[in-house]
Amino acid sequence: MPPAPTSERWKPLRAGLVDMFYYDVEEFRFHDGRLLLRGNNGTGKSKVLALTLPFLLDGELSPHRVEPDGDRQKRMEWNLLLGGRHPHPERLGYTWLEFGRRHPDGTEEYRTLGCGLKAVKDRGIVRHWFFVTTRRVGVDLSLVSEGSVSLTRERLRDAVEGHGLVYDRASDYRRAVDDALFGLGEHRYEALVNLLIQLRQPQLSKKPDERLLSRALTEALPPLSPALITTVAEAFRGLDEERDALRALEEAYKAATDFLGHYTRYARIAAKRNAAGPRLTQSRYEHLNRDLTEAETRFAAAETALTEATGLLEELAAEKTRLEARRHALEASPEMRDAERIEQMGEEARRRDAYARARERDRDELSGEATHKQSRAETTRSRTGEAEEVFAAVRDRSAVLAEVAGCGPAHAEAIEDWQADLNTARRVTGALAEDRSRALAELDRLMSTVAAARSRLETATAEAERLLGELQTASERIDAAEASTREGAAKLLDAYLTYLAGLAEIRVDDPDAVLASLEEWAQTADGQNPAATAV
Repeated sequence: MPPAPTSERWKPLRAGLVDMFYYDVEEFRFHDGRLLLRGNNGTGKSKVLALTLPFLLDGELSPHRVEPDGDRQKRMEWNLLLGGRHPHPERLGYTWLEFGRRHPDGTEEYRTLGCGLKAVKDRGIVRHWFFVTTRRVGVDLSLVSEGSVSLTRERLRDAVEGHGLVYDRASDYRRAVDDALFGLGEHRYEALVNLLIQLRQPQLSKKPDERLLSRALTEALPPLSPALITTVAEAFRGLDEERDALRALEEAYKAATDFLGHYTRYARIAAKRNAAGPRLTQSRYEHLNRDLTEAETRFAAAETALTEATGLLEELAAEKTRLEARRHALEASPEMRDAERIEQMGEEARRRDAYARARERDRDELSGEATHKQSRAETTRSRTGEAEEVFAAVRDRSAVLAEVAGCGPAHAEAIEDWQADLNTARRVTGALAEDRSRALAELDRLMSTVAAARSRLETATAEAERLLGELQTASERIDAAEASTREGAAKLLDAYLTYLAGLAEIRVDDPDAVLASLEEWAQTADGQNPAATAV
C-alpha cells in the first residue's frame, strides 16, 4: 500500500525513477518527510538525489543546477544514455516526486510532480516536459504502458487530463509548483530553490565550515534587484552555453579534419578500384565488336540460304498443288465410288452377322435359365407332395391317439375346423385333456408337428407358384429372343441379297445354291454361315 500523509503540512511521501540511469521502474519512500539512502559507491545514491530534489522544484536542466558537485560536464542526457553504454540510441524516462497532507477533517490531499525526458544519441536532450497532478503514481496513474514502455508527452497529457496539467517551459512549471505547494511568489520561490541548491553542495556536508555556510546562505538570500540578477544569470548562462558551443565546434572541427584525412585516402583507393570497371567495359566492348562482325557475316550467309530455301519451297508448293489436283480426280472417279460402296456393304454385313450371333448367345442363356427354373419347380413340387404326405400321416396318427385316449369324437369335432381357427381347436383339445395329461402332451406334440408341416406346405406352395411364374416369364423371353433372331436373320438375308445383286466385279457361280444355304442357315440358326464356303 502507498504511504498515507500524517501531517497537515505538505511532506514528501514517495519519489521514483522510470527508465532513468540504471533503473527500469524504482520507487523510494520517505518516512515523516525524510529519506535515507545507504549503499556502496556507484549504486546511484547521488543520482537519485540529483534527479529528484531540488531538480523537480527547479525544472532547469543545466548541469550546475542538477548535479550536487556542480560539474558542467555531467549533462542530463548521460542519465538516460549512460554515455553511450545504453543498448538503444534513444531513451525516454521519468522522474517524479509525491507530496501529501492530511486536513483537519481527516481528508487527504496529494500532489505529484514529475519530469519527462527524451534523449537521442549525438543530439542530447531533444525534448522535455513537466507535469503537476493530483493523481498518484501506481494508484490511479501509470507512467508506463501495458507493454512496459514509458508514456509519451501526448499519452501523459491524456492520462492526467482533468486532474492536472503538462508544461513545456520550466518557468510555467515552477509557477504551478509554487501555487500547488508553497504560495511564496516568484521571487521568494526562486530564492528558496537557490538556497536548496547551495545547501546541497557536498563541501558543506563533508567539511562543515562557518564561512562556507555563511557564504552559501548569503548567496541564497533574495536578490535586491531581480532584474539585475536575472540579467547577470542569463549572461553567465549564455557564457556557459557559448563555451559549450565553442567546445562543440572545436570537437566538430577536429572530427572533420580527421575525417577529411581518412576520406582522402579512401577516395584515392576507391578511384583506383572504380577505374577497373571502365577498363573492363572497354575490353568487353572490343570483344563485342568482334562478335558483331562475325554475327553479321553469319547473318549474310543465313540470308543467302533463306533465299535458296524460299525458291525450293515455291517449287514444292507448285508440285503439291499438282499432286492434290490429281488426288481429287482419282477420288471422283466411278471406280473409287464403287469400291467405297462395296466396302460399306461388307461392313454392314459384318455388323449384322455380329448382331445375330449376340442374339443366339442370349437365346442359349435364356434356354439354360429356363431349364434351371424348371428343375427347381420340379424339386418344389416334390417337396410339396412330401409335406402333404407328412401332414396326412400326422393327422391320422393324431386321430388314432385321440381314439386311444378315449376322446375320438371330440377330437374329430375339434380338428374338423382347425384350419379356420387353430387357437379354438387348441383350447378345446386342452379342455378334453385335463384328466388325461399324458394324452394331452402327446396331442400337443402332434399338433405342433401338424402346424410345422402346414407352414412348410404353404412355403413350398408359394415357392412352386413363384417358380412357375419365372418359368412362364423365361418362356416368353425365349419366344421373344427367337422372334428377334428370326427377324434379324430375315433382315440379314435381305441385305445380303441386295448386296449380291449390286455386285459389279465379283460374280457368283451358283446364286441358287447360295440362296438355299442362306435359307437353311436362317432356319437352323446354328451360328455358321454356309454362304461363306459357297461363294
